[in-house]
Amino acid sequence: MVSTEPTNKGEAETSSRSQTLFWGLITTVVVMYFVGLAFLTWSDYNRATTRAEVELEHFAELYEQAVDASLSVANVRMWGLIDELSTALLNDPDQFEAQYGALMNSAVESIKQVDALVLIGADGVVLWATAEPLLGQYLGDRAYFQAASGLGVDEYTVGVPIVSRATGRRLTPIAWPLIGIDGKVRGVLASSLGEDYYSQLLAADGLQQNMYVEVVTSNGERAFTSGGEIRDPDTPVFRARQELPALDLYIDVTRSKAAVMRGYWQRTLVFAGLATVLFLTVINAAIRARRQSTKLAQALRNSERDRERIRVAQSEFDAIFENVGDGLIVYNDNNKLHRSNRKARELMGVSSDIQAVEQLRSIVPPFSQMDEDVAVHRIHVRNAENESVAVQCRVMKMHLHGDYIAYNVLQDISAEERLVAARTAFVTSVNHELRTPLTSLAGSLEILHERFGEDMPTNASKLLSMATRNADRLLVLVNDILTLQAIDQQQLSIQTERVSVSDVLSEAIAANTGYGVNRDVQLDIHTAPKASEQAYVQVDTVRMQQIFSNLISNAVKYTPRGGTVKIGAEVDDDIVTFYVCDAGPGIPKSAHDRMFKRFADPVHSRDNQANGTGLGLAITRELVLRQDGEISFKTRSEEDGDENPGTTFSVRFARDDVAATKQGAPA
Repeated sequence: MVSTEPTNKGEAETSSRSQTLFWGLITTVVVMYFVGLAFLTWSDYNRATTRAEVELEHFAELYEQAVDASLSVANVRMWGLIDELSTALLNDPDQFEAQYGALMNSAVESIKQVDALVLIGADGVVLWATAEPLLGQYLGDRAYFQAASGLGVDEYTVGVPIVSRATGRRLTPIAWPLIGIDGKVRGVLASSLGEDYYSQLLAADGLQQNMYVEVVTSNGERAFTSGGEIRDPDTPVFRARQELPALDLYIDVTRSKAAVMRGYWQRTLVFAGLATVLFLTVINAAIRARRQSTKLAQALRNSERDRERIRVAQSEFDAIFENVGDGLIVYNDNNKLHRSNRKARELMGVSSDIQAVEQLRSIVPPFSQMDEDVAVHRIHVRNAENESVAVQCRVMKMHLHGDYIAYNVLQDISAEERLVAARTAFVTSVNHELRTPLTSLAGSLEILHERFGEDMPTNASKLLSMATRNADRLLVLVNDILTLQAIDQQQLSIQTERVSVSDVLSEAIAANTGYGVNRDVQLDIHTAPKASEQAYVQVDTVRMQQIFSNLISNAVKYTPRGGTVKIGAEVDDDIVTFYVCDAGPGIPKSAHDRMFKRFADPVHSRDNQANGTGLGLAITRELVLRQDGEISFKTRSEEDGDENPGTTFSVRFARDDVAATKQGAPA
């Protein structure tokens, strides 16, 4: 047989090891991914912080260069103005205004680095100013005045940021010495670098968002703060400082770490999210691919096992086909399929499949004339010994895989025919050698008993009665055998006629009353006479009496002496049901399935079993079926513990339609 055991232990261990390696690899890849992601995040963090610091340093350097270049331009232009004022008279402010006022105002407008201009005499008193409130005031105490008084040509000084007395704005003083032709300092030209100046430079350099710029003096005073607000010193920042040596100033550029890292975190989260999604997608695809490959490998293994099973099953089928007891020949219409087994070739007396098919096709009907129902043919073929062999060929036309094939089963029936011939000869012998003498013997014994029974001694009379009964029994057995022979050979003659139910019952009672009297059993009809007279059936009256004789004789045998056997009929619209009911021991459940079999084993125990041939019910069933009727029984068995034991046999026939119509016409 083909093995259907599951995958063996070696395959299971290999599959488990493969699964372990796969999941180990997946785990390693996942760990490496997250380690790599952490490393990239850390590297990007360092890059972001370094870039922020470099940007701040670069901006601070650019801003320092812008301030230095701007002040250098202002210094050149201011020294040009100083050269023109080197011979001016400084003792008369009105004359100075008249002579140099326009020049001074033009210088203020043309030099963008200054937003105001003050001329201070050597005595520290303001001689001219763009802001009139400053005229006449003493500024000699200012540090930038004192510092500028000690400078030489092309030099200038920047003072500590102050709040302007005239405007209230924060200013960074810047002063140049006014040197005369003789090289002596005649006064000081002072101006200021306002917050607008620094703001304009920042705008030109491109101040970025969240960037904070401060211009601080060496002593810590703030000359300028971008945005106008002082930064919270506790806020974490990136810082860059650039010194302006010529001005003794420092430029501090800071940027909030939170602002700088916000972009980093956004970039990191987006990158990590996308990378993780892609990674998980790849992992999921790998897992799915693994599962698919596992299923595919399992399918391949299953397919290989299935192919092996098919191969083994094919071998087994071939062995069974080749060695089966009946001959088998299979072919199709176009002769592409031709196969036979050993028994078929032996029966046909050939050695090859093609020869067997060709010989059979020359005997059975052509392929086109076959139908899909089973057809049985009796043929004669010659075997290898040139002996004629009687063969029964069952031909079936089958539709298989889009094609029709002829499936032929050949059975050697030579022995069966010989058996049939022997049985026919036996029955013929029984009919001639037994039936005729038994009939004569039974008749002679009956005559002897009637004429001389009263004059015989008691013991002789008993022996004569016994001989009569045994002769009758043998005659019944012979008649039963002859009846079965006629049934088996389809020679049983059935001549149906329309007969009333009451006539059937009356004749049954009349024919079997004597049998009941001999056993002290009464036969009783339980059908209303009027109802029975109006009902008709189409039956063979002779066979009906044979049916009732078998049923009534069995009922009488099993009914206790002094009892009653009920015989009757129930008439419905379409069915007439005849019944025979006894009060015997009933039929146990264990015997229900063999009640209508020939020569069946005894139904009851030895104490209850009645004598008989074992053929009566089998013959009765065949006689009922041959007349298109049905037979059944209901029973209550004392062996099964049922109360009120007894058996009722029912025989049903269709009610005669013509008679039923006549019955309903008057209504």
